[in-house]
Amino acid sequence: MRKKTNKTATFRVAALLHEDILASSITLPMEILAGAAQALGRGAQQSLSFQCFSDQGGPLTLQSGLTVLTESFDALTEADLLIIPAIWRQPHRVLQKNPRHIAVITQHLSKRGLTVSIGSGSFLLAATGQMNGRSATTHWHWFDHFKKRYPMVQLEREQLITQSDQVFCVSSVNSVADLMVFLCGQIFSPRVARHIENQFSPEIRQRFSPSPVGAPRDLHGDELIVDAQIEISRDLRSVIPLQDMAQKLGVSARTLARRFSAATGVSMTEYRQQRRLDEAQALLRRTNLSIMEIGHAVGLTDASHFTRMFREQTGLTPSGYRIAVREKAFAPHPPSD
Repeated sequence: MRKKTNKTATFRVAALLHEDILASSITLPMEILAGAAQALGRGAQQSLSFQCFSDQGGPLTLQSGLTVLTESFDALTEADLLIIPAIWRQPHRVLQKNPRHIAVITQHLSKRGLTVSIGSGSFLLAATGQMNGRSATTHWHWFDHFKKRYPMVQLEREQLITQSDQVFCVSSVNSVADLMVFLCGQIFSPRVARHIENQFSPEIRQRFSPSPVGAPRDLHGDELIVDAQIEISRDLRSVIPLQDMAQKLGVSARTLARRFSAATGVSMTEYRQQRRLDEAQALLRRTNLSIMEIGHAVGLTDASHFTRMFREQTGLTPSGYRIAVREKAFAPHPPSD
């Protein structure tokens, strides 16, 4: 019989700070990861450590006026996840002022460490030279500047989130929550990721319709399966048989099924259902369509089946979800006499 151990593994997160970061690009990942660690409950075999580091260490006052207590880069030995925050305004100035940031990122990448770069923080990431030939994205305002400065990096202008091995880039803070939910599933468990998604979605996530990326099932590098996903998303009301889809993509049905499952973790049928529910959430948030109309719009025409599937994914009925995510409407003050 195996002897029980009380040892708890610590997942170490390091955030690289300088005075020109956008504070929300650090606080949002920190809150999501902290919520995930708490969701594990007592007796969990994993805990979380989140530390902020800067060149000199000590209190660091950001351009927003917020002061953050940091440790010196000299105290940064190992990190399981390195976060490179978004840069407020001019990234070129930050590159000149913070060469040690580039050195720290280079060292972490050389160890194939998990890395998240947010918005224009990708300028620091690309400055290491280790992203040449690899996919990355940045804030849309800096696309042309980034491409000119780093022509060897494969800039993905159409992607909100990119992945290259252990390196993730998000285009802006608006996309951070989607990526962090995915990483919670990798770091902790799928159960924890679902819990965090349900807890944080109404407050911080604005779904895109349809979302090009952002769910675990969409973060992969198989271009054939990306094509299949695009075909499925063209019209969620229709069902394309596996054989027909395979013929359209020029592979066998067996090959398509195998590669789809390997890339997304679900079957093509399961993926279609998940996309339907994703779209239903977007329509509940952003339109005044009735529940029945939304069900028909996404191909879930049986009301009871739609409600049951929706509750399984979100923990709420469609009407309950709509109430939870809609902004509160405040009645105007009555006119004065």
